[in-house]
Amino acid sequence: MKHYVNFALLIAFGILASSALLRFFEPFSLLTTRIHIIFGSLVLVLVGAHLASRLSYFPRMLRERKTKNGDKSQRLRLLLWPGITCVYLLTACLLSWWPVPQILSVGYEVKNRSIIFRPETSSVARSLDRSTQIKRATPEAASIMIEVDWGPAFDPVAEFPTPFSGTRPQIAIWAETSVGSLIETFFVSEESAFSESFEWAGTERRRVDILPVWRHQFTLVSGVEPDGDIDTYSGATPEHSFTIENYIHEDPDGFYLCVEVNVPNDANAFYHSEQPENAEGYTFPGIGQPSVYYSAYIDPSEPKRYYLMEYVGHGGSSSQQSGDLYYDSSNITSARNLIDKVLVRIDRPDYE
Repeated sequence: MKHYVNFALLIAFGILASSALLRFFEPFSLLTTRIHIIFGSLVLVLVGAHLASRLSYFPRMLRERKTKNGDKSQRLRLLLWPGITCVYLLTACLLSWWPVPQILSVGYEVKNRSIIFRPETSSVARSLDRSTQIKRATPEAASIMIEVDWGPAFDPVAEFPTPFSGTRPQIAIWAETSVGSLIETFFVSEESAFSESFEWAGTERRRVDILPVWRHQFTLVSGVEPDGDIDTYSGATPEHSFTIENYIHEDPDGFYLCVEVNVPNDANAFYHSEQPENAEGYTFPGIGQPSVYYSAYIDPSEPKRYYLMEYVGHGGSSSQQSGDLYYDSSNITSARNLIDKVLVRIDRPDYE
């Protein structure tokens, strides 16, 4: 048993350390997080078993005894320095003392803070077999519920792909003003939320290649163009509020709720990669048909709770991606069947 614990601890610690490095230096990944949690738990159990087999060591070392010089403070020294080290590091984490900021500054999260999307704490998402639900609550007891019912062309299995396949559909759900400026993003699929580029359908793709409409809107929040350039002109300004809370109650012009979705490898006779790159229907390998876009206009002045989003257009081929919405959908085929319907529910205290 002792040998099993030692070798299992060696292997588990190596995997735990590797997952920790990936979590620190790479974009957030649920797969990496699962590995880190599971092997962290295993290391905890193994360390407990390892220490349990050596319980006699600690009282023996802490037992006060004289040294050659008659020093009886061995027990104090054994406890003092490890205790000081751990207390200081814990305090440094709480108060951001050295070396915590210096270490964190080299991690992925700090270096790429501007391009990472995280929803508001009052936003929750839930994936079901044939639908995805997003709810955004506000402190005034108002809320927005968006339920996307997937159509026959959407493969629910693709949401949970085989390890390392990187072929999950990508979805973005957000609100924008009546003049088209981003208010708040409610939800973005994991890969597109944490990195500008990632492996999708077996090749490295940028999120603007997959969700071009949302990504160009996100420039207003991040101040970073899809190609990586800093856009100081359209960056966040004090005059613009990136929260739906200021619009659901007060905006006299109303706002739009938007959904953009794209799935890999859905090429058709018009949208495919086997044609010149400047062709109207050219898309990168693995992209296929462009993203499809649904929207609904919300008028807070109306005592209306339910809205149905309508199909509006698509994000354009790889040769067109400028962030504009393309309304000619005559060449969109199976992608029109990705979504069956999108139901929106608006709840406000004054509706009661």
